[in-house]
Amino acid sequence: MPTGISLHIGLNHVDPNQYNGWDGALSGCLNDARDMQAIAVSQQYQASLLTDSQATAAAVLRSIGQAAQQLNSGDIYLLTFSGHGGQIPDSSGDEEEDGLDETWVCWDRMLVDDELYSLWSQFRAGVRILMLSDSCHSGTVAKMRVYEDLLQSEPMQRHFGQKLLSAPRFRMIPEQLALQLYERDRDKYDSIKWTAGRERASIGASLILISGCMDNQLSSDGVNNGLFTEKLLSVWNNGSFSGNYQQFYQRIRDAMPPTQTPNLFRVGTANAAFEAQKPFTISAVGIPATPGRPSIQGPSSAGLNETAPIFTIDAGPNRYFVVEVATRADLLNVTQNGGQRNDDNFFGSWRTVPFSFSSSYPTTYQLPPAVWDRLKRNSQRLYYRVWATDSPNSWVNQVSSTADSEAQNAPSIQITAAGAGTGTPVPSIIGPSSLPNGPTPPRFQANPGTGKYFVVEVATRPELFNLTQNGSQRNPDNFFGSWQTTPFSFSPSYPSSYDLPQSVWERLRTNASQLFYRLFATDSPNSWVNQVSTTPDASASSAPSIRVAREAESRDFDEELVLAGKY
Repeated sequence: MPTGISLHIGLNHVDPNQYNGWDGALSGCLNDARDMQAIAVSQQYQASLLTDSQATAAAVLRSIGQAAQQLNSGDIYLLTFSGHGGQIPDSSGDEEEDGLDETWVCWDRMLVDDELYSLWSQFRAGVRILMLSDSCHSGTVAKMRVYEDLLQSEPMQRHFGQKLLSAPRFRMIPEQLALQLYERDRDKYDSIKWTAGRERASIGASLILISGCMDNQLSSDGVNNGLFTEKLLSVWNNGSFSGNYQQFYQRIRDAMPPTQTPNLFRVGTANAAFEAQKPFTISAVGIPATPGRPSIQGPSSAGLNETAPIFTIDAGPNRYFVVEVATRADLLNVTQNGGQRNDDNFFGSWRTVPFSFSSSYPTTYQLPPAVWDRLKRNSQRLYYRVWATDSPNSWVNQVSSTADSEAQNAPSIQITAAGAGTGTPVPSIIGPSSLPNGPTPPRFQANPGTGKYFVVEVATRPELFNLTQNGSQRNPDNFFGSWQTTPFSFSPSYPSSYDLPQSVWERLRTNASQLFYRLFATDSPNSWVNQVSTTPDASASSAPSIRVAREAESRDFDEELVLAGKY
């Protein structure tokens, strides 16, 4: 079985003794690190956490280096950083575009990007690396002042509500301070860079980096989370997100303001099957393609409420392809079991001609939504394969990724209630991403699991879900639990709809620009028996939410910025 190791770094402060009296105070970085660790734990990673004084440059490098020694081909390493970023002059000549090296501001010193790059080359070929960085990569003080002005503009205030009422805080070490530290410790930083070598070393691993902003932008801090991490958690939605890394990045980017654009880039060996996976997936990237055969890779799991799965396919140069999906592996053996196939247990894209084609491979193929809706109702696992042929409408020199005689070895997708990737059905709840502040309350899609009862909780602040720490702060104007009425909700089939009571909606929508929600499942209609929630108390800050849009927000946000003369 493949192994997943993760490291989560968060610094709300740095050592002022090492930074000329500057402590780099931030608010959301520790929460970012802990929330990312919670995702890793939920996906079965061996997760480590380094915060504030623990997060020295040496500790970070040691932890990454140890992972490089432990992981083998097919394993995955997840690295997340939340804190200040910065830039220092490049002394080794590998930063040809801007002459600056990017840094992570660790507890005791800045960690230079060359150091990280040298560590990537230590990972074995075939290892997957996912890095998420919520920090700034710009030291331009003038840009920071423009950003402060923009974020305090009236359109931006309407867009983000109360979150930006105070002066915005950015995750960037001041430019002059970074230069002072570099000059003070020039010999140390130059020796680090020369020891690390140029950023051109061969890397056999495959790395995907999603960062909080472009190199010429600033990342915003927040009270609970950084803006980038907040949007990432919302898109991930406790594992109910469906899609690959590119789609994950795009959804996060779409949720961000134009002042902060997340970046996606790749380092090392190209790995299309890795990029096609659902984010944070530990399972092996896929069965290695047999020479001469086409290959197909799908997600390891998909939730009942998710969109149809997407496959990555390599049919071979100038070849056409068809995809087959079945609720049982033996149905892929047409000779023995072709007579058992029907629309509810089997699909072949060869029913439509011409067959699929791409001018370059690998390419992607999404299962038709109508087919997905039929098949997922009839099995907890779907098996798949691809055929390649030289003709657009007939079988010429055809070959499949999984032969009929090997049908039991076909790759498969586990269908779960929420698509969390664990293979174990869990409760799920899906609400609208935004809703006008009008008379119509939100409608949720609830799935507690077969035979289960459920309750829904909605709050104006996510921390109110943590009963132990903040239960005393709850009141009818900031919190609602449907468990206040018994028997609990139940449906003979799931998912089912749940409408927030009108009176509750009227109270809550007047007190917040965002409403957070979760669902509890229980085996009893009136008491807590084997209860489980979509968002545990300890992960309250990652609860999904609904943005309550004010009337003025019906216009396009970019247009508002233009009208304000700020963009």
